Amino acid sequence: MSGPTSRTIDDGNAKAWDDLMHKPAKALEDCQKLLAEAKAGHYRKGEADALLNIGWCDFHLSRLPEAFSAFSGATSTYDALGDDEGVCKALNAIGVYYHEISRMDKAIDYYTQSLDRARRVGLRGRELVAMTNIGELCLNLGNPKEALDYLLKAHEMQASQSDPELAVVILMNIGSSFLDMGNYALATEFTEKSCRLALEAKELVNASECKAILARIATAEAKFDQAETYLQDALALAKKVESPRLHGQMLIAYGGLLLERGRTAEAVLSLEEAIALCEETKSKNQLHKAYEYLARAHEDMGDFKVALQYFKQYSHYRAEILREDTAQKVRSIQVQAEIDKAQQESEIYRLRNTELKEKSDALEEINRQIQSISEIGRKVTASLDFKTVSKTLYESLQPLIEMDFFGIALHAPEKKQLVYRDFYEDGLLKHDRAIPLSADNSFTVCTFQNRAPVLIDDKDKEYGRYLSKPSRTRGNPCQSIVCLPLTIEDRVFGCLMVQSRKRSAYSQRHLALFEALAPYIAIAVENALIHDRLEELNEDLSGEKHRLERATLKISHLANHDTLTGLPNRRLLFELMGKALDTAARTGDKVGVAFIDLDDFKPINDLYGHAAGDSALVAMAERLKSILRASDIVARVGGDEFIIVLTNVQDRADIELAAIKILDECGRPITFSGHEKSFSFSMGIAVFPDDGISIDELINKADAAMYRIKRADKHAFAFSE
Repeated sequence: MSGPTSRTIDDGNAKAWDDLMHKPAKALEDCQKLLAEAKAGHYRKGEADALLNIGWCDFHLSRLPEAFSAFSGATSTYDALGDDEGVCKALNAIGVYYHEISRMDKAIDYYTQSLDRARRVGLRGRELVAMTNIGELCLNLGNPKEALDYLLKAHEMQASQSDPELAVVILMNIGSSFLDMGNYALATEFTEKSCRLALEAKELVNASECKAILARIATAEAKFDQAETYLQDALALAKKVESPRLHGQMLIAYGGLLLERGRTAEAVLSLEEAIALCEETKSKNQLHKAYEYLARAHEDMGDFKVALQYFKQYSHYRAEILREDTAQKVRSIQVQAEIDKAQQESEIYRLRNTELKEKSDALEEINRQIQSISEIGRKVTASLDFKTVSKTLYESLQPLIEMDFFGIALHAPEKKQLVYRDFYEDGLLKHDRAIPLSADNSFTVCTFQNRAPVLIDDKDKEYGRYLSKPSRTRGNPCQSIVCLPLTIEDRVFGCLMVQSRKRSAYSQRHLALFEALAPYIAIAVENALIHDRLEELNEDLSGEKHRLERATLKISHLANHDTLTGLPNRRLLFELMGKALDTAARTGDKVGVAFIDLDDFKPINDLYGHAAGDSALVAMAERLKSILRASDIVARVGGDEFIIVLTNVQDRADIELAAIKILDECGRPITFSGHEKSFSFSMGIAVFPDDGISIDELINKADAAMYRIKRADKHAFAFSE
């Protein structure tokens, strides 16, 4: 391809990269044109860059399948070109995609591939990006301390780089890690610094996310006014960016805060706007939170019908079918009422005024019941929370019927019991009253076992119709009882119980009322139980997933690190050392391999004990790590033996200076287990490629040089001869 045309495509891709976070839709359109031009001119590098940019545009527009396709195409194109930096970028992008869809196992795999390749070819900037993403993944898995291991190291290494965008992301994730650990002071310090850098670099997306984190910190500290100000700033920044995904995310956070502050109407407006944006971008994770908040908001406002629409779709459909059956029963009651009314009208001329009034009162009561059934049914089916269903039903029935006891008993088959989770006695809410299914003195058990209602005017006289012996009384004794089974598809799963201390408090009309309400109540309770079970399953699955992911990371770490000091063990040392030698062979650098053995360490164990000896080894490991550069390697390979690998050195003089520094620094006293002591050690050094090119050869020569020192001076070093 001609030079000017390729430069034009490169410039276009560079500009698209700068624009894609702020104007993803426009950048996507530009990149698609650049891709077509690159393909027409057979310019593969331009084609790969355009594909990578297209993937990121799709990602920010929440078009995740399209993003993955573009990232994969970019990876294969970069790989065919032998473009290591491009491959690292694309691998990292695929890791971000899997991170977004919660496939943490895949995400860590691609992040690690990107990190290994970057280290292998000496791409420090890409190495930092991969480390940052791994840190962010650990943070999302609920491991803020492990996240900080990567993020603080990346922050230290990044100081020598000049990439403000990367610095912003690293600082922002460090702030989030400290927030999760409850260290609000450090969380604020790092996040504010990230926010300042983002604003200076005009990185509005990251600045908006920083403001949202600061809002979370303020909320955790109960500084709600400050949190609201931060979220308003975040929203203002998000509006300047053409990213519906970011805008929706901030609206949801703001709506959630408004809801917590009791400003329900404002919260609804924010959340409805967020849902419109999230529907546009198909942001399912954000929609889930928005629906949850919006459902809560409508419940707080008493708009239960709207709130119900945001719950699980399949439960909704199931409720619709059952509602049809219930509606049919209600219509039957209405028809019967009309028949009774017609009969009453035909008897008008035969009845006395007193009889007419009794019939009229009865019909009015039926009509009131019909209206009440419909209204109560609407209210109780508007919630998926059992406690709310029970409370709503109790409060709705109070004006209609006298109740000294009200409760819904649920079948607990594993315990062979009927359990009143929440019940009202003398107007007070109480919990967890269990009745064994074997009880022969319980009206609740009788109703459940026989699948038939119980209606009693005088318990002391009538119990024998249902029970073999008098019922057991808890609290103040009640005389009138209505108890009926709750069924779904011919399956009894509980009972509704109402009691009054008065005799003859309930009639057949009351029983008819409850029988008409029973299907509504059954629907509401069944939906609540399904919802509770789904929540439990989701929590169990999520918890198990996170435990497996943490266990995988922990197992990987334990397999490659010394359990006492946390340093790489011999296995990981050989892997890292092999990569270091490969890199040095390509670049022409040297590698120093130092074998260290602490002098006269056994008396420490004899004098202070093995626990103190272990503490001394840990302290020495920390001292060695603090001396070395990030690119160097220190490993524990034996009881008091360590190996140091010095990379990126030009000649033996550099290695000698490093050895002198190690001797001087490690010669200073070390504090361990309440003791303070100086240690000496013998160190032998072999140099790649001067003294050998294989790992075993270099370690053996360094070991031999160390033993020469140990037999002679001690606390000194010598190069291999």
